[in-house]
Formats: sequence, structure tokens, C-alpha cells
Amino acid sequence: MMKKTASVAGVLLALALAVPAFPGTIPSSIVPEGARWVAHLDMEKLVATDLFGYLEKGGKFEIKNRDLNRWLKMDLTKDIKSVTVFSLGAGDKNTVVVVEGKLDKAGLIALAESNEDTRKETYGAYTIYSGDSDEHGAFVTDNLLVLAEDQVTLQKVLDTAAGKAKDFGGTPLSASLKDVPAGAFLSGVLPDLSGLGKEFGQSKVLDQASGLFFMSQEKAGNLILRLQVTAASPESAKNMADIVQGLIAMGRLGGREGDMAQVASMLDGLQVKQDGKVLRLDFERPSKEIADLVSHRHGLAGIFD
Repeated sequence: MMKKTASVAGVLLALALAVPAFPGTIPSSIVPEGARWVAHLDMEKLVATDLFGYLEKGGKFEIKNRDLNRWLKMDLTKDIKSVTVFSLGAGDKNTVVVVEGKLDKAGLIALAESNEDTRKETYGAYTIYSGDSDEHGAFVTDNLLVLAEDQVTLQKVLDTAAGKAKDFGGTPLSASLKDVPAGAFLSGVLPDLSGLGKEFGQSKVLDQASGLFFMSQEKAGNLILRLQVTAASPESAKNMADIVQGLIAMGRLGGREGDMAQVASMLDGLQVKQDGKVLRLDFERPSKEIADLVSHRHGLAGIFD
């Protein structure tokens, strides 16, 4: 159980993880030029969907750690505008979480400083608060909080925010964001997958790919998900498509009865398309059906726990 006196970095990192790991616009001016990938949740767009409305009405939109609402004195779905996650290199230590919204800066700092283990130091115009060795956080503005496990990684972000280092505006990563629809509440891009398979222990699959894009939006009452992978060759794309088609077939065969029947029926909304080196998975189902499925499985917490 998280201590009530946890550092601001630890508490807000938990906050970011408690929110479904899903732009407010990406705060591009603080993303360093060397960013390797980026994922973004626009909480405002998510809350505006029919899906969220169904879940909230049914009382099924459950945050895994509900004490955060009480400790932080904020409504996560109303006060958090967006959550952005990006990486400056391999491993968790290089991952950065950016939380934007109506934040109680004074309250969070007081909460952090109530812990005798919290350390703080001035870094340029900013103050870095640290708890354990893997908890570091700093406010860029009153409404923008940056968190990282590694202090050097956090400092790179702060240098970018201060204009001392280039942001990612002119990079392939930034350019790839043009494919994100304006209505998307969740998106992510990773232009270069080289070596990422080994990093995640899945090299046989990911080593066949050279780029990845995903997004989710709601349109006309339907939830739309897209995952697009650019393979190293058309042959590699065909191999990945065959693997996905095989998994779909297995899912349909194994889910004809009982509780899994409703889950298996969702596979009817999944289409696999290949165009040269590009493999695209498109999923579309009515938001009401998905909300009913979530409710049947005891809420979001029941799915992810």
C-alpha cells in the first residue's frame, strides 16, 4: 500500500499509471530531440466519448487506486487534461511521464515535503523533488508535472523546456504524428523499432518490424482502434499477418461457450490488412457493446487485475 507521505514523484507516477495508459495536445516543447517513442492520452477526449459515459453511468469506470482521489484532492477524469509518456533510450530508466491538468501544486509539494526522505534541489529555474532512487519529479509550470526514474533523464527534459536543448519538432517521430486523427483520444508512435524486440524479449516478432503506430478514437458511437506496423519487407509483413490471423482463429475456436463467448464475438470487429510492408489491424465495435463487456467482467479493474 502506498504511504500517505509518499513523495510527489511517487504519488504522481502512481496517478499516471492508475489512469488507463492512453492528446490535451502533446507538450512538444518539452520533449527532447532524442525521444525514441511517444504515447499520449487525451483525457478530455476520452471523457467526451459515449464509451466513458456508459462506464461512468454504470459505475464501472474504476481507478485501480481510488485513494488517489482522496490524497490528491482532485477528480482524475476532470482535473487531468492529458498524460504523455515518452522514452529517451532503452529501459524503464529512460521513460518520462508528463501529467498536464489542474494540479494542486502547493498541496502536492506539501505532501512530498511531509516525507522525511524527500530531497529537493534547484536545477536552473526548476526544483527537482526526489524520493527513492527511482522517483524524481519537477513542475515545469503550475499545470505541467514531469516524472522520471532517472534524474539525468529528467534534467534533459527540463533543459528542453528551458530552451537549452532542441525539442523533437524536426524529428521523424514528430513527423509521424501527422497520421494521428484529430479525434483520437489515445495515440502512440515508434518510428524505429530496431533492437526493441530484444529489449522486450520478443525479437522474433518485433525484429521483423521497423515502425509502429497506434491510435483509438470514437466515431458515430463506435470505438475504433488501429495498430499499424511497418515491416522490414513485404515477406515479413505477410509472416506477421499470418501469425495474427492464426491467433484470431484460435480465439474464435476457444471462445464459443461461457464467459469467453462475448469476448470472442469482439473478434468479428477485427480486420487484418496488408499493403506491401505495412500491416494494419483495424478494430471497430459499438461502444455500448464494449461497455457491456466491461461491466460483465466487473469493471475495468476486473479486466486489468
